[in-house]
Amino acid sequence: MQRRVENNGTPRVSNYIDQAIFWLTVVALVTSPLFFSFFNFVAVFNEPKVVLLHLTALLITTLWLWQIVLNRINVRSSNDGDFSWDLLDWAGKNPVRWALVAMAIWVFAQLASTILSPLPVISFFGGDEARSGYNLYDNLSLIVIFASVALRFRTFKALETLAYTLAITGTIAAAYGIAQHFGWDPIGYNAGRTRVIASFGNTLNFGGYMVMSIPTTLAFVYKKYRRDRLALVIVSLALALQFSGIWFSGGRGPFVAGGASLTSFFVIATALGSRTDLVRSLAVGVAATVIAAIVIALPSEQGDIGLERALSIGSQFSSETSSTDIEGGLSGRFNIWESTLLMATRWDLPVEEPTANKILRPLFGLGPDMYVYAFPLVGNPQTRLALVDHAHNYALQLLMEHGFVGFLGFVSAAALLSFAVLMMVVRMRRSGKGLDSFGFLVLALSPAMIGKMFELQTGVARISDLPMNMALLGATIAIYELVSHRLSTENADHTDQKGPRVSKASSVNFSASNQIVLGSTFITAALITAVSVAVFFSWDVRRLSASLTLANGYDAPTVEEKARTWAKVQAQAPERESFTFTLFEQYLAAAKQQYELGRPEEALRLLNIGRDMLLEYEQRDPLELDTQLGLMKAATNMMIWGYNEFAQELADRAIKQAEANPAYPSILGTSATALTSVGLHELAIKYADQAIATEATTQPWAKAWYGKGRALYELEREEEAIEALVTATEKQPGAEGALLAHQVLAQIYEARGETELQQFHKEAGGGQITFLE
Repeated sequence: MQRRVENNGTPRVSNYIDQAIFWLTVVALVTSPLFFSFFNFVAVFNEPKVVLLHLTALLITTLWLWQIVLNRINVRSSNDGDFSWDLLDWAGKNPVRWALVAMAIWVFAQLASTILSPLPVISFFGGDEARSGYNLYDNLSLIVIFASVALRFRTFKALETLAYTLAITGTIAAAYGIAQHFGWDPIGYNAGRTRVIASFGNTLNFGGYMVMSIPTTLAFVYKKYRRDRLALVIVSLALALQFSGIWFSGGRGPFVAGGASLTSFFVIATALGSRTDLVRSLAVGVAATVIAAIVIALPSEQGDIGLERALSIGSQFSSETSSTDIEGGLSGRFNIWESTLLMATRWDLPVEEPTANKILRPLFGLGPDMYVYAFPLVGNPQTRLALVDHAHNYALQLLMEHGFVGFLGFVSAAALLSFAVLMMVVRMRRSGKGLDSFGFLVLALSPAMIGKMFELQTGVARISDLPMNMALLGATIAIYELVSHRLSTENADHTDQKGPRVSKASSVNFSASNQIVLGSTFITAALITAVSVAVFFSWDVRRLSASLTLANGYDAPTVEEKARTWAKVQAQAPERESFTFTLFEQYLAAAKQQYELGRPEEALRLLNIGRDMLLEYEQRDPLELDTQLGLMKAATNMMIWGYNEFAQELADRAIKQAEANPAYPSILGTSATALTSVGLHELAIKYADQAIATEATTQPWAKAWYGKGRALYELEREEEAIEALVTATEKQPGAEGALLAHQVLAQIYEARGETELQQFHKEAGGGQITFLE
């Protein structure tokens, strides 16, 4: 009797879990685009998105695993309780099931890539909150959203809710972006931007989200409502807001991708719908365009950036320049792609690692979040010290960080899902059902997925738009299974099978008794639950607490209270580079000030506090550039203040950074200057010459010429030194390198007894820096 009660209760609990997982998924898809640091309640703009995605993914995973345990408990007494699964029999000729297999391969590649990463902790958690969406923690959370939609949204109502979620969040985000364009943003303080970011933190992510929401919103024209005209008005207004939003984002990539999504929309609508419905959707599109044009034409201090960007699309293919600097637009993408493809032939990282890891790099990549450290080794010379942390092509990013296994896994899944959309349209057209409820789902969600695939070719997807992207991939699987089931039920000659299906044993199968499955599932559920909860509280909650503290400390009434706040949050979250490096800069500035006031002991104390923070961070991430440059600054100041025991550290760090960043002449010049100051003159000349060799495609580098000239002077090659130093003063008058060159020239001419030249260079070398290299 007791067993019957348990068996009756378990399905009820399972249903509650189903509902909880469904709504948690919807919550994740709502908060990812819309939540951010309202009123600066946390210190990092997109942190609420990341934390909520991690939380919902954790809850979904935990509930799902324990539901499986409950279900296995419920079938303990059943005769068919044993588990048996055959891959080939299950997948058959079904493209979306093979897409699931491909996604599983991609997940495996991510796990292997993280294990093989030179910095596994960075690959798991990420190095910088601005690079969200590519560390393993974020990726696993995204995969949970994908799996939830693919495997649990297999009803019309669930998928319709997904479509409503995309359309509504897109409309809200667009309205917010329009308000920003016209100078109103009391909650995010981002009014007056030339290109709006809405709630996304980046114009490309906002534009990329509009690419998905526009065709989905237009699809609601095909739904039947009691008040049909009112519904058409609402759809037209929502669509007009989204058209205006993507226009104000000014993203050329989203413009093109939006065109691709609408093209696929009308192709599907033409194939499945009636002429009347097609005309109605065109009319709504035209009406929305007219309304959007009126909104866009309203006076604004920002002008019409959308028109300027749209008109420049054609010129992107013909722009020519001798500069190797990475600029915006397609030329900048070509620059990055060229270097990335070169990277794919070398797989270098600026660290020593085991031979086995190097051999496996092509298969499993550099590791999640490692692209930013590998790019300077192969990138073209850059004038600005702007790090490239993304390939600006999603597939290329996966290739570099997850290797060919991960790349082929994701690309195969995307190709199979695109093929599945084509198959659905063909089969539904043959069935003669037209745009029924299932046809609506295909029309509402498939063009959004296709458009986003286009946008990912040049975009930089982040945590704000990636969850919906993954949801759309999962939705394609769910829709295909629904459509296939419906058509197979109605038609005995189902496309995937003819006659009764006979299961054939394959070499890819798995079977186990229920006791083994139950035991292993229970252990897995308990372990993953414990680890997930521990990770969430030790990572997300701790870092969020520090961010909240810092945000509240911005308005502290005194400098002392602000300093205490910074020290507290840095101690609470020392792995947050943005907190740690900012605090180091403050300590460095204070130390210099104390030294100038004649308090060397206090200066040393302050500098050591800042330096110790960076040394602690270096233990976690020895490749982070700001940290390394900060430690070089600290060692340089120690040397200037007479602590010569830092000479070897300065030399080691200068060599390390020059070797790790050949794409940045500014670092090469700085390293050359540091090396000549510690007596390594030949190395200084080597790195200075590397920087000088880039001048034709970047800019003059006075500091490199100074480093070379001073090294030559120390090597007693005086005439060559004078030539290099004079060049430094002429290349960039007013730059630090030019002023330092004047000072050395003054020494040379003083030793020669040429008083006039000595006085000239002495006066010139004592001037103010007016040009930043």
